Amino acid sequence: MPRPLAAAGAVTLLLTCGSPTAHAVVPDHVVATQQVGFFAAAPLPESGAPLGSLPAAAQQQLAPASPHPRTDTPRGYKLRQGGAATDYIYNSADVWAIDAHCDGSSCSPVQQVKLGLKEYVFGGDSRRWRLTLNSSPWSGPSGFSASYDYECGVNIPDDVDKTCATWKADGADGPTSGTAPNGTEVNHGFGRTTGVVKFPMVNLKVRFADGSTALGDDGNAGEKFRGWDVCVTAADSKLCPTTGKGD
Repeated sequence: MPRPLAAAGAVTLLLTCGSPTAHAVVPDHVVATQQVGFFAAAPLPESGAPLGSLPAAAQQQLAPASPHPRTDTPRGYKLRQGGAATDYIYNSADVWAIDAHCDGSSCSPVQQVKLGLKEYVFGGDSRRWRLTLNSSPWSGPSGFSASYDYECGVNIPDDVDKTCATWKADGADGPTSGTAPNGTEVNHGFGRTTGVVKFPMVNLKVRFADGSTALGDDGNAGEKFRGWDVCVTAADSKLCPTTGKGD
């Protein structure tokens, strides 16, 4: 929820569920100033940005409504753009965790942290992947902390995807959590079943210098990264030619 700093009116927002941005209707007079924490595909300019340019999830914090996760992947995980660099390496696009002050017309950043996910599949007859969790200060105070939750997913064709733990017991490592300083590596097995497609999931959480947190597009703490699909075969498990995206 937003943290009000001063009361002097109200913000009216028109939200379009499922669209990347929503449109703000801003009254002419000065309105309440609020603090929000959210994630975006680009940093806010230091001079500020119009309310209407913010991601829909950020605007939902300014005008609370029931969140709508935009994904079929378990619990809101989504491919954060990027692409496969090789048959064994996927890099997500950069994502920014943003702590901002917003008034009736614009938002200005207080602190911004750049995040990203690298997925490496060992290949051959290995059934393991290594995930590198990147987080670095971008603007504002340099101090922040990051943590993660990890889970393994199974891509189920024409149906809702499952976690490895709820699909079957085939040796896949279970969920883990921990602190995530920049460059943290998470190395896990994804199970011995062949002829199936699996993918990693990482919820990367940021706590800003002022103690606040950034909320993802499902309304909960953290940005939920879905990794690239891995085609598990007996001879050489590697990234699939295409991947589910979770949207």
